[in-house]
Amino acid sequence: MILKVLCVLASVGAVSGHGRLIEPVSRVGNTGYEDDPVPSLTSTDFVCRHSSRNEAFVTSVTAGSTLTLKWRFGAAHVGDCSVYLSYDVSTSDPTSQSFFKIANLPDCRSQNNQPVTIDLPSWLPPGDAVLRWDWSALHTYPNVEFYTQCVDLTITSSSSLSPPDVGGYSILDPPIYPANGGDGVGYRNPFNPSSSQFMTGPACARGYEGNNCKVTEEGTEGNTGGGGGDGGGGDDGSGGDGSGGDGSGGDGSGGDGSEDLTPVCLIHTVKSGETLSTIADYYVSLGYEGVTWENICSFNTMISCDVIDVGDTYVIPGTCNSSSGGGGGGGEEGGGGSPGPAVAGVLAVLVVVVGAAVYVKGGFNVNVAGKRAKELWTKGGDNTMV
Repeated sequence: MILKVLCVLASVGAVSGHGRLIEPVSRVGNTGYEDDPVPSLTSTDFVCRHSSRNEAFVTSVTAGSTLTLKWRFGAAHVGDCSVYLSYDVSTSDPTSQSFFKIANLPDCRSQNNQPVTIDLPSWLPPGDAVLRWDWSALHTYPNVEFYTQCVDLTITSSSSLSPPDVGGYSILDPPIYPANGGDGVGYRNPFNPSSSQFMTGPACARGYEGNNCKVTEEGTEGNTGGGGGDGGGGDDGSGGDGSGGDGSGGDGSGGDGSEDLTPVCLIHTVKSGETLSTIADYYVSLGYEGVTWENICSFNTMISCDVIDVGDTYVIPGTCNSSSGGGGGGGEEGGGGSPGPAVAGVLAVLVVVVGAAVYVKGGFNVNVAGKRAKELWTKGGDNTMV
């Protein structure tokens, strides 16, 4: 048998990384490395990473038209992305900026490294603005990793609205998201298909219904407050006060994300000199006989099996404790093997492998790859193939 030898050793600065928005060009430009998660939900880095507008990278857009986004995840972990806007470009203080949501991108891993088009509401006021993209990665559920980038915009619009008419809220105070699956409204448990599969976050501004906004509209399970308003009206924004509320987070926020909850699977943090082959061999030596470099790569939907980065985190297939649960959905793990020996220096996490997903009638249709048997589960408008 001819075995593939993974000869590329893990090294700092390798191209795999974690994840980031690559189109349009963000404030740092495409040459800067920003693929690591932000420190916490209350860190100013969680707003935009960079606090000041960069006139060298400004994208011109028109309200009522579309904008193409593209993100790249080195390991396409399960999770959701969202898009916000702010007109507070004259301040470099992230804590004083007011944002509002215009798009939900549920299961954004399914569109990894692909162009994704969103609609820009026709009621957007004209002027300089900043687009904020974020990714809530759930592979460590009930813990969450957060990523964000910002793109500077100039918006052309015939809308008569001004930014105060749209409303908005702070990203940080209170935090727009719960700290983890056990906080506030929590997050869906992607590893338990029999639990409710919802998206967490604020409502979109002015009752906007495009861009999958109904997924987090007011009254949904994962809505954290903010957004809303009583309608968008026509191009001039009439038809309701459309205010964005005086804050986000609401019952869905809290903490700074620093408290880790008890997870149910093992995750390996890459160290210098390791390859997927040596990682697989390590777990086989601990008694996880089914672990191979191939299933580590496929289970984590990696862009390349040959390049890994120091600090990357990869879930080890077949190490899940089916008797453990988490917060915000909890329940038993929907498959996987029995837990093996305790592994020193390895964090246990919850994970699900999600392939392609499309938003369907207020939920999302998720095709989950892996060794688990496939079954169709339908609940509350969410059609999930696992």
